[in-house]
Amino acid sequence: MRTEKIRVIGVDLGYDSVKMMAKGEKIIFPSLVEEEEEGILLENSLEVLKNEEILEKFDMNKIIIKIQDKIIRGYNDEDFNTYRVGDYVLNQRSSSVGYSLSDQKYKEPEEFAKLLSGISLLFPKADKIIIKNLVTGLPIKYYEKHKDSFKKELVNTFNIQIKNIKNQFISKEIEIKKATVIPQGLASYYDFIMDDNGLVTTNIEGGLGIIDLGGLTIDCVAFNDGELIKDSPISFNDGVRTRIFKKIQDALDIDISQDLIKKQILAGKDFIKVRNEKYEFKEIKDYAIDKLAKDIALQIKNRWESFLMIDKILITGGATILLFENINNYLESFPCERIDNEPQFSNCRGYMKLGKALNRKREQELKAKLKERTNQATEKVAVTTNEG
Repeated sequence: MRTEKIRVIGVDLGYDSVKMMAKGEKIIFPSLVEEEEEGILLENSLEVLKNEEILEKFDMNKIIIKIQDKIIRGYNDEDFNTYRVGDYVLNQRSSSVGYSLSDQKYKEPEEFAKLLSGISLLFPKADKIIIKNLVTGLPIKYYEKHKDSFKKELVNTFNIQIKNIKNQFISKEIEIKKATVIPQGLASYYDFIMDDNGLVTTNIEGGLGIIDLGGLTIDCVAFNDGELIKDSPISFNDGVRTRIFKKIQDALDIDISQDLIKKQILAGKDFIKVRNEKYEFKEIKDYAIDKLAKDIALQIKNRWESFLMIDKILITGGATILLFENINNYLESFPCERIDNEPQFSNCRGYMKLGKALNRKREQELKAKLKERTNQATEKVAVTTNEG
């Protein structure tokens, strides 16, 4: 049995995509999951391999996982249920699929199917994975409501089976010893001020606003000296997917998924080809981007203009590449910066950096306690010797 021990893993269970980082490895896939129907899998895919037969290759485009979802729901039932995850859900549909915006998603088995799939694929050669600290976040509007229950459900031992490229299920055990759950907006803040070792290298004087441009939500929050500024959070229920990709989808006279439109835009192409027909969408794309940037800037001005301590805004998230220039132009009274290094992984990096900082703090506290006990023991010996 090969065991992989992980001190810190950063997990971003986004509404649009799932991102994870640990030990220099990272993974990203669409935040999609659906229950597999009975009889869909090939006959040989029902076989569970023994450890000595493990094949370590998995197809990121065809993730199928079995989890004990009834145990996750709190029932004493060890039966497995099967889920398709990520691109495999997407690739089965020509038109758009449904991404969950439920505030209850953090307690649903589908969320754990995504979580456990990502952890398994980060370390494909391991059949037992032990995580010392899983660091993740919740949107600020859901944080107080769900933080305790989510943390409690994360700390557990999960038995799963995941399908390899030979359509054979591989058994794995994933043990999460500790979970740290923070307000999601803090993650990019930690990414911005810390280096990869979790050491603070950027001094933020005054307040910092953060605009996190997500696929299904856009969240804005501001901090002053690391503390949340009251009444600063702003949440848009419509993200880039609805405000840009859906606008393009509606304008085109074809039933094409928003995810295919997204891929084209990120590839720098303002058109899509279907059966030798070319459909242009540059004009509607530029209009939608500008309109969304203007709306974000207006909300920021209305809410944050009176917060004089905010002297800089950090723009992050996967849609930074599309919206930064326009938002920066509309927010002339706020200096804006962007995270250029894979902004879609900013939250994930922030979780990792915080986890390393917490580890260092814990080690320093243990060393200090050990030193104190050693000094006390030395003093006790000295007193006893003098009395003798």
